[in-house]
Amino acid sequence: MKKLLTYTIIILVVLISGWTYLTRDKGQPKESFEAFFEIFKENYALFDVKGIDWDKEYDYYSRKINDETTDDELFNVFQEILKKLDDKHCYVYRFNEIYFSGFGLPSLNYFDLTSFDFRLPTNDFSLKLIEDKYLSDYEKSLRIKSFLPPMGIRKVFTTGWLKDSIAYIHMTEMSNKSNEVHNSIASFLEKYKNAKGFVIDIRDNIGGYSLPVKELAEYFATDTHTYAISRLRKPDSIYNFQEPEYWELKPNENSKYVNQPIALLTNRNTQSAAELFTLMMKTLPNVKIFGNMTSGVFADTHIGKLPNGWEYRLSIRKTNDWSDNVVENVGIIPNELIKNTETDLQNETDKVLDSAIDYLIGN
Repeated sequence: MKKLLTYTIIILVVLISGWTYLTRDKGQPKESFEAFFEIFKENYALFDVKGIDWDKEYDYYSRKINDETTDDELFNVFQEILKKLDDKHCYVYRFNEIYFSGFGLPSLNYFDLTSFDFRLPTNDFSLKLIEDKYLSDYEKSLRIKSFLPPMGIRKVFTTGWLKDSIAYIHMTEMSNKSNEVHNSIASFLEKYKNAKGFVIDIRDNIGGYSLPVKELAEYFATDTHTYAISRLRKPDSIYNFQEPEYWELKPNENSKYVNQPIALLTNRNTQSAAELFTLMMKTLPNVKIFGNMTSGVFADTHIGKLPNGWEYRLSIRKTNDWSDNVVENVGIIPNELIKNTETDLQNETDKVLDSAIDYLIGN
């Protein structure tokens, strides 16, 4: 059944992509090149963070483009440029070929995408180990069917009891299904309302949308906090931004969960919207973060198309922490830096979770 689903996904993606290819505007290398550079120049928010002189890059690559430039040559130029940006939120794709910046990978075709995963092979986290060894009476909720990497069917939330009446919740991603996220959070908080402490695990969380899951952080807040300062680019200069937006976390007026200690678990695969959630939780005095640094990918994105029909995505915001410190490319440092090894997991030990449990029992 799983193989059949995978093949069905492949066929659908190829058919859709084939239609896109047949109906697109072909050629136009100079127009598409100029559009690519102008769009990034007016909208990309992280040139200073990435240390890129965009005008210098334009001067260099514009000499390689003319009316005879082939699609392959143009696509290779775009790959070179995006590789320099080293930004996981950026990509360019044409029929049956996509290049993701920041992963150190070559371009991928759609058959490659069926096994592609935005998470790095860190081998420092196993949800199955936690389910088998650490949790009692665990359950899963919010079923997702994804035609985007990682493709397939998965459950977003895993919840259960740890020892000494500690509640556990793991989130694989930050879903945009607001109603379903709300229901899962409400069910979790009701079932574990008598917990002495909480472990919120967002290791290997690929991100997504931070606003729906913000509700969970609000239940643990006691007063209003600024958790991030975000700026949208102005088009007139690569160093000019609109007025800063102060993103706030406000307490839920119906909250009953403001006194219990909370351990938040992160690793290098905690990324994007999961990192925004980490910033939310980090502002709360009863939260302590365990694990490894987060990925360092915070910017909001924009998706558009070039004159030749190729799609691009770029980062349009610079989002800093509540003190206006740059976290893009850096990540968030946990309170206790602990790394599992592959050997730890083979020995059925999660040192990060063990440390969090010990902390919560002590509090």
